[in-house]
This record gives sequence, structure tokens and C-alpha cells, in this order.
Amino acid sequence: MVVNNSFKSIANAGFNMESKVSDVFANNSWRWPAAWRDLYPVLIQLDQMSFDTHRPDKLVWRQGDQIHDFSTSRAWDSIRHRELEVGSSRIVWFGQCIPRHAFLMWLIMRRKLLTQDKILSWDFSRRKNMDMMCCLLCHANHDSHSHLFFECKYSAQVWHMVRCKVGMASVQAKWDDIVNWLLLRSKSKSAADYITRLGVAASAYFIWQERNARLFKNQLRPPEILSELIIQQVRYKLMGARLKNCDNVRRLLREWEIEGTELHDDGG
Repeated sequence: MVVNNSFKSIANAGFNMESKVSDVFANNSWRWPAAWRDLYPVLIQLDQMSFDTHRPDKLVWRQGDQIHDFSTSRAWDSIRHRELEVGSSRIVWFGQCIPRHAFLMWLIMRRKLLTQDKILSWDFSRRKNMDMMCCLLCHANHDSHSHLFFECKYSAQVWHMVRCKVGMASVQAKWDDIVNWLLLRSKSKSAADYITRLGVAASAYFIWQERNARLFKNQLRPPEILSELIIQQVRYKLMGARLKNCDNVRRLLREWEIEGTELHDDGG
């Protein structure tokens, strides 16, 4: 009813929804009925506004006390919800990552993978009547985040075969140690540190893939095959990555037996 009355008031004043500012403002005054000031007191604030009729109209965006040219990025930046930056975000989401690997890394960092310990924690009453599922990779412990990455004997073997290739020879097969090592280098843009992030994400991805293949398809691969797949995946990514043209990068590519990759002077 209020909306209908507003449309009626606009029409009675000789305006419509297509009216422009120039139709409402002329000779340095507003042409709307005086009664509108009582109905809509906010209009009184517009009396102090001045217009330059010789300048073209443009969209602007007010952010705090400042007025800027409008852009969707500026509008989004001012209305979006903000949180403190999560320290691990740089080692999960980084330029030229492998998206499916990064997504799994994000789930692991948040302890969101549906391992058996996670599922049973949803209903404690069921836990009394169910045995924790044994790790399908080593059959020596329970299925859990901390065990899979990489305390499990199988996944530890995979990690030990991959870590030297990706420049992490001294980092033990413990998830917290690996994450802490990456965090210390999270702001680095060097090709070497880019390779380590790729290697860790690929290792976690293929370990999880192997666990699911054994659970749902009864398919098994030895750790040597899995480590070869991980290294191959990183190598394929490096072959198409945009990398800086410098001696260190060329040396790294030779170590990965990659020739003919296009390098860029402005790369990371």
C-alpha cells in the first residue's frame, strides 16, 4: 500500500520512474512538491547539493568519507565480510596451483576429510557399537587425518620418496612439521618453493585417492608407483607453468628433465 501511494505521488507530481535528475532539478532548485518535504524529510538534505550542468553524469561510489569512481571491485571490497587472513592460505591457494589438489589441501587443513574418526565423532552413541576402521594403507592403525598424512607406514614411504625431489629432504613425515616448514616460506615467490607446494599438495591428493580406491574399488598400488605418479604430476605442471627466466629456474627445470619450457622475464 505504501509502495502504491509512492508511485501515485510521483505520477501526480508529473514525474515517472524514467525521470532523470534534470527533470527534477532546474534553475538551482528542486521541482518536487513542497508536501514531499513533510512526507520524506530526507529530501531536505538535498537542498545543500550543487550541480555542474556542464559536466557529464558519472557513477560514483562512497566508501566512508571518500567518493571514488564506481567499480564493481571497489563496491565488493567495501561491502564484503572481512576476516583476519589465515596463515595457511598462502600454502593452500597460490598462483598456478592445481585446483583439485588445492581444494583437498584446504579440507585437510580444516580437518574436514571424511575419515573414520571424523564420521564416528558425529554420533557418539554409534561409536560404542562400531569398531574404528583400520587404515587401508598399512593395516596397522586407525583411519584418521593425522595417521594418513603421513604417520602411516605406507604414506610415509611415499613421502620419503617424494620429499627429496621437491626440495624437502630434511622434513619428516609429520603433517605439522611439513606445514610449519611451508609456512616459513609462505611469502616466497621462488620456483623452488613453488615446487614444494605442488609436491606436498600432490602427495596429499594421491594418498587420499589411494585410500579411497582401496575402500571403494579394492584397487591397490605400491608406494613406488604412487610416488612416481606424484612426481609425474608435478613435472607435468611445471612443463606448462609460467616461470621466471633466470639461472635458478633453468637449473631446476634441468633437474626435472624439462626442456623447451617457455620462460618469462616477468614471471614468478
